[in-house]
Amino acid sequence: MKICAIICEYNPLHYGHLKHIEESKKLSGADAVMCIMAGNFVQRGEPALINKYVRARMALDAGADIVVQIPTAYVCSSAETFALAGVTIANSFSNVTHLSFGCETKNHELLQELAKYLAEEPQEYKETLKKYLDEGNSIATSREKALEELIKADKVEFSEITEIFNILRKPNNILAIEYLKALYRTNSKIEPIFSVRENSDYSSEEINGKDTSATAIRIKLAKTGKAHSVKRLVPKTTYRLLQHEIKTSGLPSEKLYSDIAMYVIKTTSAEDMKKIYDMSEGLENRFIEKANKIKDLKTLLYEVKSKRYTYTRLKRIVAQMVLKINKNCIEELYKIKKLPFIKVLGFKSNNTTLLNELECDTALIIRNNNIDKKQSKLYQELVRVEENANAIFNQLLTHTTAIPDYTPDLLTKTIVYK
Repeated sequence: MKICAIICEYNPLHYGHLKHIEESKKLSGADAVMCIMAGNFVQRGEPALINKYVRARMALDAGADIVVQIPTAYVCSSAETFALAGVTIANSFSNVTHLSFGCETKNHELLQELAKYLAEEPQEYKETLKKYLDEGNSIATSREKALEELIKADKVEFSEITEIFNILRKPNNILAIEYLKALYRTNSKIEPIFSVRENSDYSSEEINGKDTSATAIRIKLAKTGKAHSVKRLVPKTTYRLLQHEIKTSGLPSEKLYSDIAMYVIKTTSAEDMKKIYDMSEGLENRFIEKANKIKDLKTLLYEVKSKRYTYTRLKRIVAQMVLKINKNCIEELYKIKKLPFIKVLGFKSNNTTLLNELECDTALIIRNNNIDKKQSKLYQELVRVEENANAIFNQLLTHTTAIPDYTPDLLTKTIVYK
């Protein structure tokens, strides 16, 4: 059996995602599609729009055969960490032969060439990159400036020069580079499948019919609070699930999350802040200084942000503080070849061949008896962060005062989709 993997968030799943799932299966020639999905928090460093099991159902409705989760500890981090965690999970399955992802460029050879160079990180590149980082630039800007300097000095050669910088300025390309880097660094046998997104920008806030981005859909829902407002922008199955969830539970409260985050920031010491993975260069002191005068998270982030620390990067740092993600947990990902466990969120019951032939080199948690009795420190840490994420997510829901019946995350029943 051949499986094509897709690393995703589906926050929420829209027509572009539906097309991508269909296209991925066709281009790869795979027998099944595996979605490797973020949980109740997403890579932007914020709560997901809808809980992970509902989003897993959206994926199964759209044509996926199985949905597994990326641990939240690795989701609320950089694109590099997010991609590495997703690829590490994909590598755990010997049946996964392809990884499909979007990009804006049609020059896939150059994209791979660039990713390989960045994955290898030659000494001259690292030194040049550090120079621009030390000047206070963001990672993305420093990378672009470093490559530009090295190219002009004839210290690095690529098959195409002008296209390099166009590639580095497009959001899907940037994430594609991280997936390719992770494939190279893990010596993966998985083949990349490129899906060109010419008319799609996942950060666009414009309403554009069936081409509307997930960002624009979330903004629309936040303004109206009604699923009907996006009915024409998402597939029918996504709409029905959104409608049910919004009616019964509501959307996560941005105001309440802001209050929780501000409480955490105001009551966390500088010493404890230093334990956060991306907290460096005295950033913890800037957080503490500004937080003493500000009550709103968005305002605080705009006050703290700089050329080096972008708004989104700061959101991820705050999410790590709120969820108590220790930097050691993230650093461990770069040392291991496999995760201690992989949680299955859902699968299609009619695809019996899939589960019978699925080969995984780590604990694949579908039923209670799949849970290890002797759990490593990393195993316990990943579970603890997941429990924190679920507890906070449930607290943020606006249309219900009742918390769903508590079940430990690894004991929560996997969706069996008929």
